[in-house]
Amino acid sequence: MAGKTVTTIPGGDSFLGDKGPTEGLLIAAVLPYVLMIILLPIGSFFFTKSFVFQEILDYSDTTANVYAAISSVILLHVLLALFIIKAFKEYPAKGVKQD
Repeated sequence: MAGKTVTTIPGGDSFLGDKGPTEGLLIAAVLPYVLMIILLPIGSFFFTKSFVFQEILDYSDTTANVYAAISSVILLHVLLALFIIKAFKEYPAKGVKQD
């Protein structure tokens, strides 16, 4: 399975090239972002709830939960934006053909 390429759509114009990327390249490109998108918002929720909102700012448990959830959602959107920006920069769109 090493070096196996992912096939492109027959008759389609793939932005990934004629052969397509290898499975290893796809996993190497996506896996760090998947881990960040899953782990960082969850970790930031518990960190901001426990330390920032309850210990430092002395908010009640419910208020700390709400603000921690809001901060986690904002972080999630930032991470998704970074993933989308990387995807567009790595594989730029081809120009329009003019006959």
